[in-house]
Amino acid sequence: MTYQWGPQGPAFEFPTCYRVENRFLTLRAAALIVTALVILWVALAEPDAVPGIAILASRVTRGSSTPHVLVALLLMVLGLIDLWAAARQRRVLLVPGQPASLTNDLVRQSKGVSAGAAWLSQVLASGMVPTPELSGPYRDVLRAVAPQVAEAPACLQAYLSVRLAHLLFGAGLLLGLGLTWLAVPQPATLGLATLFYSALAAALVARSAWITKAAPSPVAVGAALALAAIVGLLIGGFGAQLPYIGKLANLGLPVATAAVLVCLLLIEGVGLLAGRVGIDPPPQGTLAAAEATVGLVAEPERLMQEIERELHSYWTEGIPNRRHAWQTSLADLKSDGARFSATVLEESQPVLPIDQHDAIAAPAGARRRWLLVLDSLGLLLTLVGCGLWVRLAHNQMQDAASPLTPAASALVLMVAGGYALRVGHLLWSRIEVESTLLWLRCTGDTDAAALPTRERRADTAELLSMQLRMAVVRARSVFYAAADHVVGNRTLTHLSGDEAVARRSVQQVRAYAERLPGGAAADVRPAGASFNPARPAVPAAEPARVQTRFCAACGTAATAGARFCQRCGEPMRQG
Repeated sequence: MTYQWGPQGPAFEFPTCYRVENRFLTLRAAALIVTALVILWVALAEPDAVPGIAILASRVTRGSSTPHVLVALLLMVLGLIDLWAAARQRRVLLVPGQPASLTNDLVRQSKGVSAGAAWLSQVLASGMVPTPELSGPYRDVLRAVAPQVAEAPACLQAYLSVRLAHLLFGAGLLLGLGLTWLAVPQPATLGLATLFYSALAAALVARSAWITKAAPSPVAVGAALALAAIVGLLIGGFGAQLPYIGKLANLGLPVATAAVLVCLLLIEGVGLLAGRVGIDPPPQGTLAAAEATVGLVAEPERLMQEIERELHSYWTEGIPNRRHAWQTSLADLKSDGARFSATVLEESQPVLPIDQHDAIAAPAGARRRWLLVLDSLGLLLTLVGCGLWVRLAHNQMQDAASPLTPAASALVLMVAGGYALRVGHLLWSRIEVESTLLWLRCTGDTDAAALPTRERRADTAELLSMQLRMAVVRARSVFYAAADHVVGNRTLTHLSGDEAVARRSVQQVRAYAERLPGGAAADVRPAGASFNPARPAVPAAEPARVQTRFCAACGTAATAGARFCQRCGEPMRQG
């Protein structure tokens, strides 16, 4: 069998699942860029000359425009980054192998049984997905917050763990800030202590957002809080001796630190609620009418070849199936003949459902409401921060002696707004896909009485009387495009059997496997024909027919006299 496939096919390109998030990113980028232009205009414009207040104006010192120009450039860069992120998310492109398989699979063309094949076979036999055991340092708290958290994808469990860790750390820092505020009366040393608290909160957020997605352990959270308390007390006792410490008294650092911790608690709390309602229940029920059975007499090797050819017809857009089991056993019993058994388990490439080819279904219900609250909160914090800095720039340009207290709070709010949008990014990336699970089991042994009279020859030991069973199950699953594509990050949500397709497939295998070797050229069938659930069943016996040509690239049957393949366009071999 020959095939060509790559990441440019339509099965690898998904419509964007970030439509709503892209709108919020665009609005935030517009707010940042407009604010940057306003700040530049306020900072660089010359004041209007008014003769009546010329003497008063000569006594007022105009503030420096350099800090405001730098902040304006920073805001413009942040706005361009948001626009770039929104443009990059207009399409979701998956590389080969994505999304991840439901369980561990085998390397293509290899034989054996993967580590998760038994679990998947149990799911197909019962129609129910067993609830896995929940692990992790926050499992007890997660069960209290979301009782069905064990059924969620691993990436969503990690997401909820991060939100819990941030809530605990933010609450501890806020408590430590309140105690430090009461214990340290000097504004300068209090500003330095609160600056340390802000640095710890920023380091934790940066670690979870850009360094690693794993939640810090409770021990790490407790150690960080203890370190913050100890360093805060040391700063309160010895911070006054540091040089230039007095300049921190006028920056409003205690208010800004309180603002960043309150924003952190609010954002993480809303993110936890949004993730909590995003857990999909697994399928619970039996699979009715999913299996078909047929008896046949054939050589085991030829039967497996025809099974592989039939499984090839289920490939999606030329993408090979994910193989979980391909196991055969042929025992020579000498006195009783031979005994054969085989097990095959594969899954076709997951693709979007037919009703979502143009647009991925957006989150609905409570999941959508909480995500909208989270992104609206991020946009609101950004607008408030931009307004505070514009007012600060205007006051500074009028009088250099105006207080700088809003500066730290404005920066904190603008950064917190961007963080709120990033917290909802994973939840927006939820994609629902469909695939076909194929489960074949074959058993047989030598039974001369069951063999046709015309096949009772000296070499009938190679022919076995076998029973072939095949189950075809349509599976619907969900995964998160923003998460790592590893086993455990895609979970099943619905299973349905298709007995009609299974019956057609086993009849197709039987029709070709029972033909004797060395027959007419009509025994050869295409290796890569696309799967069509509505195709007619192939009868057990067919009259002789003219040899048909097939494309060497995709396996499609060519029309009479065709020079090029009507499916892939490759030149047809002559002769």
